[in-house]
Amino acid sequence: MPDGNMNPIWARFLKQKKDLKARDDLARAYFFLVEAETRRMLARLPLRAYWEKKEDLGSAGVIGLLQALDHFTPPKEKRHDPGRAFEAYARYRIRGQMVDELRSLDFARRNLRKQARAIQEAERKLETRLGRSPREEETAKALGIPLSELYDWIAEINMLNLLSLDAEVADGGEGGSWAELLADSKAENPLDKVEKQEKIEQVAAALKFLGDAEQKVLHFYYVETLTFKEIGRILKVSESRVCQVHHMAVFRLQELLDERRKHGVAQGRERIHDHHHRK
Repeated sequence: MPDGNMNPIWARFLKQKKDLKARDDLARAYFFLVEAETRRMLARLPLRAYWEKKEDLGSAGVIGLLQALDHFTPPKEKRHDPGRAFEAYARYRIRGQMVDELRSLDFARRNLRKQARAIQEAERKLETRLGRSPREEETAKALGIPLSELYDWIAEINMLNLLSLDAEVADGGEGGSWAELLADSKAENPLDKVEKQEKIEQVAAALKFLGDAEQKVLHFYYVETLTFKEIGRILKVSESRVCQVHHMAVFRLQELLDERRKHGVAQGRERIHDHHHRK
């Protein structure tokens, strides 16, 4: 987060965008946005793309940040305190630049939606036969694919979901400044607050029933903000293994939340209970 009051620097920069010193100061202050979005994107990449794009995403993010500074015009009511409006706008530009970088990868070479349904169907059949939720190795065997390929499927499904969400946001954002769409930070919509709390409670409930390793990886990554390499040192596994566990955790969490939305809380609890025995 930017230290101190950035408004004087913003005032200089918005008055004269050729002020390279002010531009550089702002870029340094908001570089944390690039780091945050890089972590977000890397966490969803398949292993092969994770290693390939690790450096490229950061570079793309910096370009997005500089583009955001060059094109940003705050709404009149926020001109004297543009920081919050800029953060939202900059995240949009940074993420867009990163998504463009990722689109060069071949995520559509297979029917990933069909694969997602195949995984879910295999899991349901195994649960019925075994009386418990299947392990990854059992699911891979039922699908007739190597375990490593199952991990690739899941990672690419997660990535496709992320790209799709960003595409929807980008389409909806055309024709207007994201800064203009921001609600007044001093005014809180009670309905939004309730909906947000409900989502938090749903995620918290689902998290409790993930495997121990999955819970630890999600906690270390999103709460402690450790890197996959740092988590690997703590758990005494490789960085690649941490990446695999993260992909499985995200996929399963999405499954649990989808079930709760489709069938309601009561039936969702049954599905969540099944997942408690996953390893």
